[in-house]
Amino acid sequence: MQPLMSNLQQSNKKATIVQLTRFERALVLVTPPVLGLILGYFVPAIADWAASLPWFPFQGPLKLIASIQAGWTVIVTAFLGLIAGVWLTNEAIKDSLVITISDDEATLSIKSTKISFSKPDIASVFMDGKQLVLIGRNGLELARESFDSTPAPIADAFIGHGYPWSPEGDPFEADYRLWVKNTPDLPPALNALMKAREQALLGKDAESAKEIQREAGKLGVSIRDKGKFQYWRNADRIDKGDRK
Repeated sequence: MQPLMSNLQQSNKKATIVQLTRFERALVLVTPPVLGLILGYFVPAIADWAASLPWFPFQGPLKLIASIQAGWTVIVTAFLGLIAGVWLTNEAIKDSLVITISDDEATLSIKSTKISFSKPDIASVFMDGKQLVLIGRNGLELARESFDSTPAPIADAFIGHGYPWSPEGDPFEADYRLWVKNTPDLPPALNALMKAREQALLGKDAESAKEIQREAGKLGVSIRDKGKFQYWRNADRIDKGDRK
């Protein structure tokens, strides 16, 4: 499956755009509304069944829905399910990453945010699972964003424009250390940031976790996650020659 790629004139040079394929976008556009419509249609029947189970939570609302016997009930619930599906589709499209790569810079667009990185400022590019990662000359992460399509076209695009692609992943993989509360090798300010980020992750507050990660970067520490654990490393400048 080939991704959507197009060429643009940017600074008199061609740029490559990598995003969800047409098929994937069609699935995102169609699947949630259809599933919402179907689920909404069966909500009254599901509510009637669940209300018959004393241990099932939300007995009050379920019995209220089940007690409405009017024929228009399924029409209303199906319509509400459709609306919910359309909303989910809109959110999924906004959350999908669009990557624009030229010989001069790489631009990552997601939601309403668009950030560009100059090619000379990028020391390494790689995929960490489903996440695209850009490492700067100071050894810190410039960006880490999820990409839900096949990663092969990303590698082809970056390599084609002469970026330092790392096929084996993070060149600093071995430098990361597990963070535990009050790690003695970190100053109090960074331990406080890591603790706050832990709470943000537990609360599924991705935006706060990302902002705290940026703050840690300003203090010279890079953070990454593995499962429910946080790992950290001190910045190590790539342009010193100790990394390739």
